[in-house]
Amino acid sequence: WLKLLQEPSEPRGRRLWPALQCVSRKMYTPAATQDPDLAKVEKPQHWQLFAKGAGQCEFQGFDDWTLEEQQLWNEGKLRCKWGVGQVSLRLPVRDGTSFMALLYGYLPFVIPIWWGIWALATWITRGSPRFFPAYGICIAAGFALVNETIIKQICKRTLPASLTSRPPEAVCKHPGMPSGHVMNAYTLMVWCFLEAALDRMVHPEWLAVIVLVLGPVPWARVYNKDHTLAQVIASGIIATVMGCIAFYIRKTHFPGHQQPWEWYNAGRGIANPYTPRF
Repeated sequence: WLKLLQEPSEPRGRRLWPALQCVSRKMYTPAATQDPDLAKVEKPQHWQLFAKGAGQCEFQGFDDWTLEEQQLWNEGKLRCKWGVGQVSLRLPVRDGTSFMALLYGYLPFVIPIWWGIWALATWITRGSPRFFPAYGICIAAGFALVNETIIKQICKRTLPASLTSRPPEAVCKHPGMPSGHVMNAYTLMVWCFLEAALDRMVHPEWLAVIVLVLGPVPWARVYNKDHTLAQVIASGIIATVMGCIAFYIRKTHFPGHQQPWEWYNAGRGIANPYTPRF
């Protein structure tokens, strides 16, 4: 392979060398430093693995960008736009704040996946899965199904497009009311927070971790221009109700299970005189 690259005089080299140069130029040369005629030819072309506008695994074409984004491309500050898991990825990532917004955009997926691995590992080693991650997966899957099949459909049919439409910068073009990311994150956050705050022994470090890990998700979705402020506020309100329902179901139908803060904590905790009795 190295010999082939080093000997462009060979028949194969004459065919391969220009192709490699072209690919390298496309990937690493900013549009602002390219030849104007070449830049016109090399504008990003749309590609999607699923339906266009789904934002699941989608490379957005230049023609679908906003005028501001097209100007950034001409200046060499924006190379391409991807939609992965309905999170808009703009490369190169501008700064640390943009990176944090992307990170928080994926946490609603990462946490249920982590719980799934945890439940599977304990099932293999102990013969039965730990209740906490197993119940968390049921919450995430069950309420996500309710959101996609009932709540989103009602919003789509009853609310005006000015409320349901996503920002024009979003790669995903599906209705954004309510936000599935915020619904999932805040349902799990409220459930976990109530479990930790209303337990017999309260561990403040766990309350802080729960809020810090899941609380900023609405900000991230707005900052990344995947949802509007109205959409994430409505989603947070609905998810708070769902989280309370999940807590009530766990307390009344599945009492007596251990929680993670009973195994991993920074101290003995604070006795809670307000533990509810169902």
